[in-house]
Parts: sequence; C-alpha cells; structure tokens
Amino acid sequence: MESSDKILGDITVLDLSQGVAGPFCAKLLAGLGAEVVKVEPPGTGDPSRRSEPFLGGRPGPENSALFAYLNTSKKSVSLDLEVPRQAQVLKRLAQDCGILVESFAPGYLDSLGLGYDTLSEADPGLIYVSVTPFGQSGPYRDYKGSDIVAQAIGALMYTIGLPDREPLKVGGEAALYTTGISAFSATMLALHVRDTQGFGQHVDISAMDCMTVAQIHSSIHYQFGRTPVRRETNLVQAKDGWVSPGLDIGVQAGTWPKVCQLMGVPELTDDPRFSTPEARRANQQELLGVVGGWAATKPKEEIYHTLQSLRTITGYVATVEDLLVSRQFAHREFFRIVEDSALGDIVHPGAPFRIDDTGWQLSRAPRLGEHNEEVLGGRLGLSPEELTQLFSGDRA
Repeated sequence: MESSDKILGDITVLDLSQGVAGPFCAKLLAGLGAEVVKVEPPGTGDPSRRSEPFLGGRPGPENSALFAYLNTSKKSVSLDLEVPRQAQVLKRLAQDCGILVESFAPGYLDSLGLGYDTLSEADPGLIYVSVTPFGQSGPYRDYKGSDIVAQAIGALMYTIGLPDREPLKVGGEAALYTTGISAFSATMLALHVRDTQGFGQHVDISAMDCMTVAQIHSSIHYQFGRTPVRRETNLVQAKDGWVSPGLDIGVQAGTWPKVCQLMGVPELTDDPRFSTPEARRANQQELLGVVGGWAATKPKEEIYHTLQSLRTITGYVATVEDLLVSRQFAHREFFRIVEDSALGDIVHPGAPFRIDDTGWQLSRAPRLGEHNEEVLGGRLGLSPEELTQLFSGDRA
C-alpha cells in the first residue's frame, strides 16, 4: 500500500471486532490509509453480514448493506480462533500489525492465548483496542449489551421523549457509532503516545462510559440541584415536513420584532408572553402554535433559510432523500460513490472530519476470506499446501 499521502499509510490493523462499534472504529482507521485486515469466522463471517437490509433484496453474506458500510477499505481473512493452528496464525499476524481491535466478551481471547498480556510480550508496542458494552472491569463487565442497552443505562434515553410517556431511544445505532468514534479517537491518541514515548497499551472502551460522557450534563445538573427532565417537543409542521424554529432562546437581541413582522403578527413584538427569551421559553407551546400557523403552508427549507437569514437557531428535520441532495454536502463533496462489480455503485457517506491535503480512502467491503492467499500467503509466507492444511477439517 502506498503511504506517501495517507496519515496512517504505514500502519496495519488487525480487526477482530464484530457488530457495529469495533468495525466502525477500524473503518475510520482504514479511511486514513491504514491497511486493515478483518478476521472473520470461516463460512459465516461477521454477524453483520446477515443483517438487513440486503442489497437488491437478496439475503446473503455478501449482500448486507450494514456490512458493506462498516467494512469499506478492509481486507478479509477467515480464521477460526478456536482451532489451535489457526489461532497460531493469528498470533503471527498480530506480531506483524501495530493495532488490534476486538469486541469479544472480556477474558475470551485470553482463554485462547490471544489476550493483550500474551500478545504484548512479543510486541510491547502493540495497541490492543477492546470495545465492549461495559468495559474490561467492574460488576457489569460480563453482561451483554446492545445499542438500546447502552442508550438506556448511559442515561441518554432518560432525557428523550415526552414528560408523561415512556423514554425513547434515538433511532438507528447511535450509541454504537458514538462508541466506535470514541474507540477511534482513543486509538489515535494511543498511536501518538507510541510514536512519542515508544510503548503500546490496552485501550479499554465501554459503550456505557461513552454514553454517560455524552450525557454528563445530567450528572452535573443533578449535583447542582436540577434534575434533567424530558420536555415537550419544540417542532412545528411545515408543508412538507418538520421544523425546529428555535425562537424561544435562539434569537439575538433585536431579532424578535423582525420575526414577528415576517410572520405577519407585529402585535406580538411587545406581548409579555413572548417579548423576552425567558418568556418565550416559559410559553413555548403557545409560541409554537403561533409559528405553526405561519409555517403550515411553507416548505421546510424555505422556513429554514428565511429564519437563518435573521440569525435564528433554526433547523429542519431532514429525510435521507434530503441529505443526498443537500447543497451543503454537495459543496463539501461528502458523499462518495463506491464501485462494486457485484452489487453495483453504492453511495457512501464520507469522513466525519476534514483534514487538509489528505485523501479519504474508500473502496468496497471485502468478500468473506477474499484476501486469505494475499495476507496469509504473501504476508506470512504460507505455501498453497500449508493454506490447504490450515483450512482442512481437522480442528487440531
């Protein structure tokens, strides 16, 4: 791999992780130019290969949209870690890689002789990243988790939803992607430490920790005598969707009269219910009723741009279709087309950050075991006969 124009062009990552958070961390490392070798169970692969939706509506390990997204720019080798000779091959790969990312239950890889203590003896510079629901220590460490568990037990859900209803989950896998970004950030920091101080380390990422940090205001507010509560929605319905007008506290001094003129209600400029930010917050539902009457016949983007021109903190609820045609994203060349001879061209999101003069690496996700010969043969020097023996039915 050419490394001249890639930040991590001289780094090799062994990705043993499954699901979302760990693979997303490794995907970001691959995007910066690292050679990422994904290790998957033979025959079945990463469980995300079986996750819907399937491209073209065809279920199969090579057709999962989730896997296609999470594993761009990686290579795939298939190894059964519970087969001793294949575990030994993994040890050799680990010695040839600077970073290892894994998401197994704490202690599992140790039981196979593949834990941090064992592998770091051979390579003290190894950065070993463990991404789990609750971390490597504590009374919860062996508990299972998921995105909704992380959102719930990390208190994110405590603040979402209507006050008199059950708490709500943020859509998608927000907690797991946040955890993956945290793992990526910690890995980059560990790389800096290794480059400047010469040693590797075990990076312990807990989804519960990541969610609680994201909601730290809850604990701080509590200690200051204010318990965070769920509030009524601040959205109004436009002609074609929903808008957050941001007119309660997101209005600069002198702007409120202009907003009133715009909405055709100049008499509300000095109305004591709305004349100050504090009054508008206290009477938010009445304010939303006024704004909703004005917004109902207007497109959401027109409302957004009009109110933003008055320097209000306004937003609209975008659909996926809105994102794909967004002028902002188009200007930043955010979406990228990834060519795939089997699945067709797929539009992928780009990097979650911009770094000058650094290309973002984005190529299709690998087929299961696609790079066995290249990695195990080329990198480790295994002959065709040894590869055949490695994957024979004998589990010794």
